Amino acid sequence: MGINVRTKGAGGERQIADDLNLVINMARLKLGLPVPATPTVQRNQQQSAVGGCDLIGTFGLAIEVKRQENLSIGSWWKQCVASATTLGEIPVLLFRQNNLKWRCIVWTQLELPSRPPSARFALVRSEISYDDFKAYFARIVEYELSSQLPVSSKNQSLFE
Repeated sequence: MGINVRTKGAGGERQIADDLNLVINMARLKLGLPVPATPTVQRNQQQSAVGGCDLIGTFGLAIEVKRQENLSIGSWWKQCVASATTLGEIPVLLFRQNNLKWRCIVWTQLELPSRPPSARFALVRSEISYDDFKAYFARIVEYELSSQLPVSSKNQSLFE
């Protein structure tokens, strides 16, 4: 008999949370900050009762995780954007099918150079690799964590 859909989804959420916690812990060590005993990114256990996205502690990203064989990217993205809008966060959709790599959908800005400044950029839905997403997440985490450091301890080279 096949795996339970909820078990499969929860497993996907745990995998992403573990990956993102590794990114956070590496950033903390890089900045000389202690690694907390409790993971920063956790599954949103209250999601069915109070709504929201699949993971909490994600530094302003509203992350939806889908671990399904049949893709429904359009409806998943709509759900992700709705959650992000409610939370005032940035939508991120992470998904994968059996035996395939994780994929990531995010908003990106495309520059339209021939347009006037008020219409120079267009916001579009784009797919990036999971590795690129983790690199993006690492930059967000490093920036946010560095704001906790005393001014004399900040390593500006992280953001150049």
